[in-house]
Amino acid sequence: MEVELDLKEGALDLEKEHLFDMAARVNKKRAFLFVSKVLGKHIPVHPVKPLLVSGLLAMAYAKEQTGKTSPHQDLLVEALKTDDHAVLSKAYEALKKEKLSVGKQPIVIGFAETATALGHGVYDVLEGASYIHTTREQLLDLDPSLVFEEEHSHATDQLCYADVSLLRTARPIVLVDDEVTTGRTNINIIRDLHAKHPRHSYTILSILDWRTEEHEKAMCELEKELGIHITSLSLLKGQMVFRGKTLDEPAYSYEIAEQKDLPNLSFHSLQSFFQQVPYARSHATNSAGHSPYIHETGRFGLNAANTAAIDQAAAEAGLKLKKERKGKQTLCLGTGELMYVPMRVAAHMGEGVLFHSTTRSPIHPVEKDGYAVQNGFTFVSPEDARIQHYVYNIPKGQYDDVFLFFEKKVSQEALLPLVHLFAERHVKHVHIVTLSDEVKVNG
Repeated sequence: MEVELDLKEGALDLEKEHLFDMAARVNKKRAFLFVSKVLGKHIPVHPVKPLLVSGLLAMAYAKEQTGKTSPHQDLLVEALKTDDHAVLSKAYEALKKEKLSVGKQPIVIGFAETATALGHGVYDVLEGASYIHTTREQLLDLDPSLVFEEEHSHATDQLCYADVSLLRTARPIVLVDDEVTTGRTNINIIRDLHAKHPRHSYTILSILDWRTEEHEKAMCELEKELGIHITSLSLLKGQMVFRGKTLDEPAYSYEIAEQKDLPNLSFHSLQSFFQQVPYARSHATNSAGHSPYIHETGRFGLNAANTAAIDQAAAEAGLKLKKERKGKQTLCLGTGELMYVPMRVAAHMGEGVLFHSTTRSPIHPVEKDGYAVQNGFTFVSPEDARIQHYVYNIPKGQYDDVFLFFEKKVSQEALLPLVHLFAERHVKHVHIVTLSDEVKVNG
């Protein structure tokens, strides 16, 4: 397969090499993937780097609303081009010093699963903003306020559990995704939002925008049809042409072989730092499904008053886990939609820490220079046995220890495939970190 790229424009001094590499995707609808080098999903990154990308998107929105360029913009751009801990930390401290003023207080919506942290980071620095991220989690005794489809995704159904009173307002909506390829996902959610809670203004923020003229025309037609205004802002914009066949079946073995010598295993609860909410997963397949979620992820909505509490919780939790580190090179691994909270915690765990996350997306790994996914492994989600997860780019012998984050408490038996994976990757210490301990909710 071959993908030809025509890069049209970039709002900032960022090139393709700073933002993404490419990989083949095991998907009949989409043959390839732009694998972000700044998102903390498939490629390990310094935990502050994705937060800076969110900051740049927030700055683009603030400039669109006010006409003013943030004085810290160039500092963030230059920091994204490096992996230096001191430079990245300095840029993030500058970003967090004051909120970006944008006039009308927006409602920021991040798309699951890849953009849950990206959207959260945008909300985090916009003055007066509220936040909600979409989810694929189906909950017991709680109906979603929005339902729409992400047509090209491996798991297409998207749900949103936002408080209806929040959506009923006339506040502008800001939709955040890592990339916009056709714009259909945005069109789908705008249609559902506007049918239930009409308003005038919608903005789409993305790192990459690959829409063709035809796709942009479809967005303009939606504006005319609904009598609304849609603004699209991205860090890099262009068009692509794909030639070849889709990879419909895996041509690679993701299976994890059992190992004799297993790493040391320790368990850490961060429950005291985070607020549990009284919702559980419907159709639970194991004990973790009956455990409550936490408030700080944004799945159930956050307002402007929540940011300081999340900052404090992440800092205190990070310092606690920093004391548990066993070596100089540490990986913090989020799971699925759980990205922002462990990313923020990891940012307080000192130097030599990298972050990324597991995913539902099957990607074809190849050990080749310049290819985005060098290796990959699959396992059943310890939180939900119905869901297959994947994790990529874990080199042998790179990490002294791994901190694996779960929103809910999981059983040791369910963890065994991952423990064997880390053993095969020569990790000596594995830390299982849970944000919500096992407490039965909803009867």
